[in-house]
Amino acid sequence: MTGISTKLLATAAITGAVFSFTALPNTQAKAKELKIATFMSPKHYLNRVAFKKLAEDIGKATGGSTTAKLYASGQLGKGPVQQYKRVLNNVAEISFVIQGYTSTIFPRTLIASKPGVGKTAKEITEKTWSIYNEYLSPEYSKVKMLGIWSNTPSVLIMKKKLVTKIEDLSGLKIRALDATNIPMMKAWGASGVAMPISKVYDALDKGVLDGTYSAINCLFAPWRFSESSKFVTDGMNAQSAMFMLAMNKNTWDGLPKGDQRAISGLTGTNWSIKTAVGWAQPDVKALARAKKGDVGLKYHRVSPAEKARFDAASAKAVNAYLDALEKKGIPARAIYAKLTGKSS
Repeated sequence: MTGISTKLLATAAITGAVFSFTALPNTQAKAKELKIATFMSPKHYLNRVAFKKLAEDIGKATGGSTTAKLYASGQLGKGPVQQYKRVLNNVAEISFVIQGYTSTIFPRTLIASKPGVGKTAKEITEKTWSIYNEYLSPEYSKVKMLGIWSNTPSVLIMKKKLVTKIEDLSGLKIRALDATNIPMMKAWGASGVAMPISKVYDALDKGVLDGTYSAINCLFAPWRFSESSKFVTDGMNAQSAMFMLAMNKNTWDGLPKGDQRAISGLTGTNWSIKTAVGWAQPDVKALARAKKGDVGLKYHRVSPAEKARFDAASAKAVNAYLDALEKKGIPARAIYAKLTGKSS
């Protein structure tokens, strides 16, 4: 090889190395898109408002270096029960999870859903966050928890009869919020059936269920239970459901520190409370429609005497749940006492 050829090759190698080196930062600077997985339709409040805005805010707060995109209606996998597994396995970097559908993983958190903790989504969410660091954080060690909140406590929605007293539920099949809610249904004399919310419409329509224990907004879109079930009973101490938005832990650890700080500023306690309050607004509207008798609905608020009977039965179920957790080494009674301001 001539000296000229050697020099040309060396020059080309250096030029290529410089080009590769200077091109590298552009590759590294490519924005990271976080997929947010939910199982509800795009019409659901959380998708229309809460998650949509959060996705937009993440892009703005990070200057576009980290963005987020919502995948609704189970686009990243069907079925609400698998939502927690999807975020653990990084099928979705962020996932909307209902803790009750994997109740054995979140027994501490589900204490906050029990009757007697609070009357509104806001109150229950605030109380949940007040004990998070001390009692609940161990349940979220495998993910980056972005938000935890409650919905509005449930009402009875029945297909064929109006429930005015506890005996009216005897032998009936009622959808329970989760497995931990079944003992309360049994204490009321009913047969509780743990079922994801996405399965309830068909179960009511086909007569598999006699009723459901759900937030009152479920009467209307997107769940539309009022199409088959017209009888609503309210007024007893009620159980709620607990929810979270979680990020895959490895994904979180891999984000730039500045982006982590930006996302932390958008999520956490304040975002959770705001989400709970916003999601409760459809319940306020649904309650007004039920009381007015819209679409043929019949609404009943139990008498003080019947409320006392329902509440006494519920309290026995809560006590049994707390006892079972205590036997597993979980300080359930201390958690419940902190949440309610009294011992169970």
